Amino acid sequence: MVQQLSLFSAIDDGSYNLFLATMTTSFGTAPIIYSNLSTIWKPDPNYEISTVNVKNQLVEQTRIKVSKELPLEVIPNIDDKIIDYNLIPQLNTDNLPVDHTFIDKIIDNQLDTPINNNNLVEHKSFNTTSNNWAFSISDIPAAGSTRKVSMQTITESIILNTSGKDSCLRKFMNELYYILDYQYITIGVKFHLKHNIILELYKIWDVKSRKQITKNGYLIKAYTNVNKSTDLDQINRGEQQLLNLQRDLQGYVDLKIPDRKSMDSRMQ
Repeated sequence: MVQQLSLFSAIDDGSYNLFLATMTTSFGTAPIIYSNLSTIWKPDPNYEISTVNVKNQLVEQTRIKVSKELPLEVIPNIDDKIIDYNLIPQLNTDNLPVDHTFIDKIIDNQLDTPINNNNLVEHKSFNTTSNNWAFSISDIPAAGSTRKVSMQTITESIILNTSGKDSCLRKFMNELYYILDYQYITIGVKFHLKHNIILELYKIWDVKSRKQITKNGYLIKAYTNVNKSTDLDQINRGEQQLLNLQRDLQGYVDLKIPDRKSMDSRMQ
């Protein structure tokens, strides 16, 4: 479990190269390209789930996020030689850059089945025998009008593998009485800054609609994780480092606290 301190902002598509140049020059660190598949699961409405625990305390139902790295090589017509930060502007398209059937095969652990779409084939480094996923549950960020950064508790574990006949993520989550709610792909770059600050610049595509959610722009997230919620010194230090970054980028990007309700994973 960690306390994640964060600030958010956004830029338009045309500011991408300038932003990367500014970050690289100002902080002396190079951008690292990445892509993730995130699946969001909700309690199965076909089952009556108690909202009171053994201590007779109210327990709110919440969504679960299960995610993993997505190899960039699965993007059709991508040359291995250009898989770097220059790839991102090429994805300024409204359409999902990955075959949606490939996403289904990941969740159902069927990547040994050939995929034929724009010469898209299974990536050799994508391990089909292991179901490694990051499993996380997050609380709504802490309230308070005087807060200068968002602070959210995130509990995370790793699913190393699933067992049983035809095991896959979908069956694993169904056995927990959770069903798939929605899923999205994130592709972007990240900067590892001093004092364990990470800044991410990314685009998001909704898998179901196959459309880009962040059309005409990029989201920016700057964050740091504190391992213990009781470590007030580290929390205060992390907050100050984020505020220093906010000041350094002032006038170019305005890092802010988002509406905490937009980060609420509880079922309404």
